[in-house]
Amino acid sequence: MLKRLRLRSKLLVFLACIILPIALAWGCSSTLPSKQSSLSSNQTSTEATSLNSEAITLATGIAKDIIAACPIADPGDDNARNLCADKLSRLESLRNAMAKEVVWGAQKEAGKYALKENHTTSFDPLVWRRTYLSTFMFSGEPRVEQKDNLTIVHLPVQFRNKLDAGAFPYPFWHSHRKWTSYQQAKEIMLIMKDGEIKGALRSADKDTQRPLVEREWDGQWSWKNISGQQEPRVVLYQYLFSASNPHVKKLDATYRAFEVEMRQHSCDICHSPHNANEMNPLLILNYPNQALTLRHETLRQIKEKLMPPPNGIQDEAELGKIVKLAEEFAKVGDQALAYEGEKSVKAEKIKSSNAS
Repeated sequence: MLKRLRLRSKLLVFLACIILPIALAWGCSSTLPSKQSSLSSNQTSTEATSLNSEAITLATGIAKDIIAACPIADPGDDNARNLCADKLSRLESLRNAMAKEVVWGAQKEAGKYALKENHTTSFDPLVWRRTYLSTFMFSGEPRVEQKDNLTIVHLPVQFRNKLDAGAFPYPFWHSHRKWTSYQQAKEIMLIMKDGEIKGALRSADKDTQRPLVEREWDGQWSWKNISGQQEPRVVLYQYLFSASNPHVKKLDATYRAFEVEMRQHSCDICHSPHNANEMNPLLILNYPNQALTLRHETLRQIKEKLMPPPNGIQDEAELGKIVKLAEEFAKVGDQALAYEGEKSVKAEKIKSSNAS
């Protein structure tokens, strides 16, 4: 009996020595994923906070640079506007943060920041900031908010509504609603995602007390002034590019040759800011700088016989001729923009609607 008890005791001790460590190890390992998950969650939260902080810092810095570049002046002061345009063209913090293509337009309603929910048109970044953004003056402090994975930079603005007609990218007053939007918008909002400016909007929030300058459109998108100079002058390559750019003369010549062929196919009737056919995307081709913006997209659509509608150019000899002109225009356009330090862009299907 005693021997049996001793044997049983030894057996229990033996089993305890084997099973207990295994059980303890199992129990500890079962709690490990929870700890790792907690650590991972905390790490992700810390990284997200860091990224948000970096985005806000970047956005605030860009906004302050813009405000400093284009202070409030007389709304009819052309020299102040040109100085602003020069500074915005060279403003590295802004240029480096811009996507290869940006969109610009009017916000449909307050609180809507997603660019696809608003009426926008695609632009080359240099064309937008030199020709469009420079029509505004800035003051006060910027405000930055984050919503739906976007960083929104609110810039208080005043519009240069007393400039002469040729100083605007095109006659905004062809539409009373558009002209009012430019004049009374309280803010311009830069829309950023992943550290890049994807576009900008004129705020739906308006100051209706701001005085309006009334203008009547005569139906002409282009004209010549009393000196015989082509207007609007700000759409010309001589205005867009620096005086030292060696590609400007050739670019202008290639655009003019391309434009003549486009006119033969009535492209200028549809491709104007009025957007009578409600094209989406809208390609503005009746101005040199706007045509430059969409040089690769235009080439793509001609090659794929998407323009002119409905079936493109059917005559193969004529198609080959205009494709060659479009290719040369796109190539020289790339060279001119590269000289200015701008980002290159490839042909893509651009989603936009309504001239902005």
